[in-house]
Amino acid sequence: MRPKRLISLLVAVCMMITMLPLSAVTAFAADTAAPTGTAIVNGCEYDYKINTADGTATITKFRAPDDHGSYDITIPTAFGRFPVTDIGDYAFSGCHSLTTLSLGENIKTIGSYAFYDCTQITGSVTIPQSVTSIGPCAFAYCTSLKNITIPEKVKTIEPYTFGWCTSLKYITLPAGLTSFKDRLVSCPAGFTKQSPKNGAIYYNNDKTAAERLRDNPDDQSESYHILANRNFLYLCKVTFDARGGKTDYPEVPVYKTEKITDTKANDLTAIPNPTRTGYNFTGWYTDTDYKQLFNADETITKDITLYARWEPVYHPLTVTGGTATVEKDGQSLNIDPVVTGNKKTYDVPEGAKVTVKLDKNTVPEGKVFDGWSTSLPTGQDYKAESITFPMSSGVDIAAQYRDAAADHTPDTAVCHPLTVTGGTVTVKNGDKDVTDTLTVTTDETTGKKTYSVPDGATVTVTLDKTLIPEGMVFDIWSTGKFSLPLGQDYKAESITFPMSSGVDIAAQYRDATIEDDGPGVLGTVAIIGTAAVGGAVLGYQAYSLGAEFAGKLMALPYFPSNRSALAMMLWEDAGKPMPESELLYPDVGQEEQDMDLQHAARWAMENELIPDLNDEGTAPEEMKFFPANPVSKLDVLNAWQKAQELKNN
Repeated sequence: MRPKRLISLLVAVCMMITMLPLSAVTAFAADTAAPTGTAIVNGCEYDYKINTADGTATITKFRAPDDHGSYDITIPTAFGRFPVTDIGDYAFSGCHSLTTLSLGENIKTIGSYAFYDCTQITGSVTIPQSVTSIGPCAFAYCTSLKNITIPEKVKTIEPYTFGWCTSLKYITLPAGLTSFKDRLVSCPAGFTKQSPKNGAIYYNNDKTAAERLRDNPDDQSESYHILANRNFLYLCKVTFDARGGKTDYPEVPVYKTEKITDTKANDLTAIPNPTRTGYNFTGWYTDTDYKQLFNADETITKDITLYARWEPVYHPLTVTGGTATVEKDGQSLNIDPVVTGNKKTYDVPEGAKVTVKLDKNTVPEGKVFDGWSTSLPTGQDYKAESITFPMSSGVDIAAQYRDAAADHTPDTAVCHPLTVTGGTVTVKNGDKDVTDTLTVTTDETTGKKTYSVPDGATVTVTLDKTLIPEGMVFDIWSTGKFSLPLGQDYKAESITFPMSSGVDIAAQYRDATIEDDGPGVLGTVAIIGTAAVGGAVLGYQAYSLGAEFAGKLMALPYFPSNRSALAMMLWEDAGKPMPESELLYPDVGQEEQDMDLQHAARWAMENELIPDLNDEGTAPEEMKFFPANPVSKLDVLNAWQKAQELKNN
């Protein structure tokens, strides 16, 4: 082209550009030059560029402090308003005095040669989970680096990422890694042919994934069999089958060829023992026939299940004058006792249900059965010839006898339980006072006394004034489902009745400041009603009649006498719901047979059905229930009404 024509063409182009809008020219200039900057953080200088697409920053060059001594750095999280998300190529290359490196949680990519030849980075480097890619040679020639963990989102280890890292012994790879292209030149990690002490390459995935990564055909030209020639350890799964028990570690990971308690895959220092009520743990076995006991020093080479072996906890049951049958988990157990005279000793598994029956063949001549001598759960009739209880500890139970000639009732007579709270008892069989011959048990929790009274005997219950709570006065007797004979005054301090069935009687109290004005309108109406229905309703005083009448209207089963009985009635009516708290009241029994009362009390208190009598500020574990404290009929009616509303809602 001739010079004149070239000049003419250039002039034409310039004229065309001058005709374009100014905005078009400035936009073109902006697109061709990415913004850059320099920042000084903690004495270190960083060059960076702004990624205009998302407003983030990439570190392009790092300059160390001027003193040239060793230093540590923490990558800044942002330069001004631009978060640092990328480490550019060669950004920290040749920083020979850098000893400790901390990468921020915003970093997403680490470029090629980013930390190349940082020969003094020591110890371990944990790359944040935000990182998704690491470029080739990123840590090459980091000759003091010993341990590195690759984050979960990284899919590929590029060529020479750890080349010439001559001190690197441990590399941990994520489960999602699918390609390993690094030939690990002069890197000892897991290189067993050179030395068995060269650590390992850990892979947080199973055997199948490990074999796929090891034999990846995409990398045959460069790194095929690289991992195969290393101590390449994948995860094995150890499953602990507690076989009916409980364990805090049902499954734990272990790297292949390592021990359960000596592996980087978990933090266990000892294999935990499981627990199971009523059983002793005897060890972990590798088979369900319990022939091969597992050795904790064994290394794990594959997925394995270990099975807990149990032996029942046995308690001695000694029975004199009776025989025992044992049942557990719905099945009868055939237990041969050791027999010595009339005494039989059984080994009974914990939690089993035991039934002891009187052996009439062993009753001495001239004697009759008078009851069992032992400590049995509340509610047991010690006079019954057959008793049943759960086995939770050693038990020694013996039949007691009395002289038949001096017997206050024929040995064939039926006895009934009489439970009394707040009173004393006198029993006559005909003209004979037999009170001292009765079997009496006391519930230490509630203060109730239970007597075994012959059928037809005459019982007199008298108020025990020493048991009246301070600030209270006697109000009335609560008899539950039992009704006193016609004409008896429920407010009298002494009541008498014949024994024909089980009876639960409790003294009721009221505040001493509340006057007892005698029958009112309600009492009068009730007494008139008594005559009208032929004595079906007893003529109590006004308070009792009103309460009893209200109780019938509200379908109240009976009037409990104290807080424990009230809690049990409300809880059983509600279907025995479990309370939210697992704490136990210290003033309520702690044995297995006491758990119903514990649950009932806790549930009733949680739902504010029964008042909390603890001082304000009492620690939850120190709070008491006060089970023996009496409750008035008004308290019972209020609690019952609240419980019904709770149930309906």
